[in-house]
Amino acid sequence: MEREYKFDKKLFLVRIVYASVLTIIVLFIGIYKLFTGTNIKYLWMFICFLCIYTIITNFVSISYPGEIIIGGDKIIFKAFKRSHVYSMGEITSFKIKEQRLAGKLYIRINSPSLFRGRYWIDLRAYDDYKDLETELLKIEEMKHPDSLKQKIKVNNSLYSLRRKEDKKCIKKRKMK
Repeated sequence: MEREYKFDKKLFLVRIVYASVLTIIVLFIGIYKLFTGTNIKYLWMFICFLCIYTIITNFVSISYPGEIIIGGDKIIFKAFKRSHVYSMGEITSFKIKEQRLAGKLYIRINSPSLFRGRYWIDLRAYDDYKDLETELLKIEEMKHPDSLKQKIKVNNSLYSLRRKEDKKCIKKRKMK
């Protein structure tokens, strides 16, 4: 069963599209400043470099997908009428860096590069984000079952079960 998770359109427009347009404007200003001469030439070169990097991550590498489709033995990241499709068989590495407090995930698939395989997922901006997080973490667990992260999760769940059982035993003792 395929599940579609879409980025909120208004948030996508503000966070990705408007920010990218602003970046393009700053890039043109930077190029103009470099050609006309300025006292802070190296600062403008650095700003132009950052602008080019931002444009590549937003438009070329789809690092901020507007839509994620999981299911049917594949995962698809879409934005700006482009998509990156990964079949579960071709995925050799699927690593997620979780930022729980910010509600974000940084996903690296196979050998990530500037143009493919790196995705920032702002969970709260997607519809049904809890399910999306669960699905992505399941894929990571499936691809890396022996990783330290998975061992810690298993250990933490066992610890929480043991704590619940201990609390029940303490309540029974107090009742006697």
